[in-house]
Amino acid sequence: MGSTLKKICNFIVISIIVIIVIYITFFTEIPKKTGNLVREKIEENTNPFEEYGENFKINELSISMNTYYYDFLTEDQKKIYTSIANGVKNFQEEFVIRDYVAGDKDNFANEVNIAIESFTNDHPEVFYLKSQYSSYVLSSFNGNIGYVKLNYTESNKEEIQAKIDLMSEKINSYISGLEDLSEYEKEIQIHDKLSYDVEYSKLDELPRAYHTAEGTLLENIGVCDSFSKSLQLIYNKAGIDSIIVLGSLDNSAHAWNLVKIEDEWYHVDLTSSHSIYDETEIVNHAYFNLTTDEIKKIASLDNEEIIPTTNTDKYNYYNYNNLKINSDDVLYERLKEICDKFSDKRYIEFYLEGNIGDRISQVLTSLKKIDESFLNGSKMYYYNIQNDIIIPKN
Repeated sequence: MGSTLKKICNFIVISIIVIIVIYITFFTEIPKKTGNLVREKIEENTNPFEEYGENFKINELSISMNTYYYDFLTEDQKKIYTSIANGVKNFQEEFVIRDYVAGDKDNFANEVNIAIESFTNDHPEVFYLKSQYSSYVLSSFNGNIGYVKLNYTESNKEEIQAKIDLMSEKINSYISGLEDLSEYEKEIQIHDKLSYDVEYSKLDELPRAYHTAEGTLLENIGVCDSFSKSLQLIYNKAGIDSIIVLGSLDNSAHAWNLVKIEDEWYHVDLTSSHSIYDETEIVNHAYFNLTTDEIKKIASLDNEEIIPTTNTDKYNYYNYNNLKINSDDVLYERLKEICDKFSDKRYIEFYLEGNIGDRISQVLTSLKKIDESFLNGSKMYYYNIQNDIIIPKN
């Protein structure tokens, strides 16, 4: 009798334990925090998951060249990137990295950091992803499992979509009427119009939007990363490939674009093109379609080993538009030709070969003879990256 009672008691205890385990496994939040594989598989199947590639679209602003930085990642980093891309597309805040066994938390955090940076460089359309994120590792019977937690600026997809619609409208306004132009003609017209429209923010504390395409496209204000992301989105819509380049300028973090024109890459720094802040009608082209050697005169490049090297100057602004003065013997004649080219603008812009200091008085004297608008001591802006001179009319 005692033995039977003991068996019954053991059966009841085991049954209770099984019920508790089943309840915990399927109906509580504990498995999320303990890495339970059964619950993870259930959760994974509740959200769509796509393999990452050039056809992966997060929203209608997505660019066609969306795998440039992805392609340089390791296989494990690509798995993290792919889960992040799916997480953002599904507007998830917290998710497991699929088909991935994490190392220790420090190693995983470093891998996530690399994947996040590559993802944001490939996806200027994700303006609503905050820079703050976290990652953690939990143990399971099959090894460590990595999780990422993201933060968004908007509370729901409807708010994001409303801004996407406005940004799409603005982007379309930049490419309207450019359909029959060459790649170069599209490139420069978009570059110049965006430079005219935007203001560089000088605030000490910048709103998050000023670092994204939202600031430039919806508020006409931003900083270098906002400018470069907006330019990339507009170029993509116009059928021009570009990537974001990160580096430093004057010992500060900086961002600009590499743009592909007729299968050749050129550096384009819209922020520096916008550098004459007190002359809103002037766009400086000293930083437009530069070679690698030229951009490195003023900036250092992060991850230079994976950035395309460019050494062609075919579509350099001064070359293509015949704005170079290579000899003092033809200085007056060339200045007259350049003034004619800029007759509809309130300034002239040109490249002067060689040493500038000893010749600028000759330039100004010639200009005063050519056009009375230069008689009363015009300002002069000089950029030594390409010996670019800009002289406004009075």
